[in-house]
Formats: sequence, structure tokens, C-alpha cells
Amino acid sequence: MDTWTRIKNGREAFADYLTTLSEDDWKMQSLCDDWTVKDVAAHMLVIPTIPKAKVFGAFLRSGFNLDKMNAQFVARLTESMSTNDIVTALRASAASQTMPPGLKLPGVFTELSIHAADISEAVGTTFDLPVDDYVAGLVHLKDVQPVFGCKQRIAGLKLEATDAEWSTGTGPLVSGSAKDLVLAMTARPSAFARLTGDGVATMQSR
Repeated sequence: MDTWTRIKNGREAFADYLTTLSEDDWKMQSLCDDWTVKDVAAHMLVIPTIPKAKVFGAFLRSGFNLDKMNAQFVARLTESMSTNDIVTALRASAASQTMPPGLKLPGVFTELSIHAADISEAVGTTFDLPVDDYVAGLVHLKDVQPVFGCKQRIAGLKLEATDAEWSTGTGPLVSGSAKDLVLAMTARPSAFARLTGDGVATMQSR
């Protein structure tokens, strides 16, 4: 299965998951600092629905500050859209192959898995993509430093998935599911308690 098809399937499955959330769930704090569940879901519309030129223009106006640009987009989207609107837009744009400036296909794929977990982990109800999707995220993230800081976070450690044939690095071991390794690699705190190995404390401290 090609990557775009996997992204489409994941987006559609996540839209279905969002329909199960209560009104209170949408208002909960997500794993993203200062963003509610609704904020993160709205943020997930930026890649598939906003044209590349518009994203680039917003980036310029924000003074090349990615966090400021994202905050502006999220504020506008959450103000103008209901939760039902967001779900409908996510499902309708599932097949979109739009990519913002500077973000390549593996990054688009990984954004989906990370932000879906930012919501489901906060709400406390399970949403899982296929294991191979998380492994693809690990392959991409292990060499990524900008924004997520993954490369430095895992330096000098061996990461090993317990549910897939994947490992990387040498040193003290960090072991867990591919999904939890993705979350830990991107500094999502909820994952660390589910990891094992002598390298967990070092990775968490970074």
C-alpha cells in the first residue's frame, strides 16, 4: 500500500474516532501545550485543506515563527467551525495530497500519527493506526531534529519495538510498542511509563 493511501485510510479512521467524543472530550486539554482536543483536531486540517501558497504567506507574516503561525490558523479554524464541521472537513479532505512548504511526505504521515495520539491519549480512549504506520514514523523521526528534537533525544540509546521488527541505535535500551516509541521520541510524556529499559530515564530527561 502506498503512503498516500495509508494517510487517507488513517485520516478517515481518525474522523470516525472523533465522532465518538463527547462535548466535554472536545474541551479537554490535549497532549499539546495550550491546545484543547478541538484545537488539535482543527490543526490537523491545515495540511490537507490550506493551499501551500496561503501557508507560506502566513509563515512570512508570522516572522517565520512556526508556533505563531500554527496558533493563528488554529484560532481562526476553531472560531469558525463546530466540532461536526471539523470532523466533516477531515473526512472530506482525507485523500488530499497537499503538503505545506518544507514538509515532505514522511512528515505528513507522521503528523497524523502524532496528533491523533495527542487527542486519544488525552481523552483516554484508544485510537490505533496499523503497526506498520508507526514503524514508518520511527524510520522518519529517528533522524529528525527540527521541531521535534528526536535525533538528539535518542542519541546514544538503542530503541527497540516489541511489536515489530524495528530497532535503531546502540547503548542503553529503550523498549516498547512502535506507537509508544513514536510518542516518546516526540516527547509525549504519557508514553514513558509504558516503556522499559535502562535508557528510558535518559530519554525522558531530554
